[in-house]
Amino acid sequence: MNTFALRTAIAAAAIAPLVAFGAGVASAAPTLHGDPDTPGTQLNIHSNSPHSFSCGAIGVTGVGIGSAPANGTGPVNGPFFGSGPVQGGCVGDDGSISFPAGHAH
Repeated sequence: MNTFALRTAIAAAAIAPLVAFGAGVASAAPTLHGDPDTPGTQLNIHSNSPHSFSCGAIGVTGVGIGSAPANGTGPVNGPFFGSGPVQGGCVGDDGSISFPAGHAH
């Protein structure tokens, strides 16, 4: 029984850094959010990553493309004809790919 407990502890210790690394990568992915206070900018891309992202977004109310600088926010340019859900696809300058969802205003 002690051998089983030891093996379990070793496996848990080996997996812990990978889980922590995965959580950090997920939090660095870009997000899409509406900005009703800025005329003409109905959807923004926000990134907390040290990498910039180029994104496209499509929703029931329109379609657009845009980019976000590293650790910053950028607009999605395109015709959005009202408020509604949007789905995006983003490619980072490091080659990472993410698919954020959001809401246009």
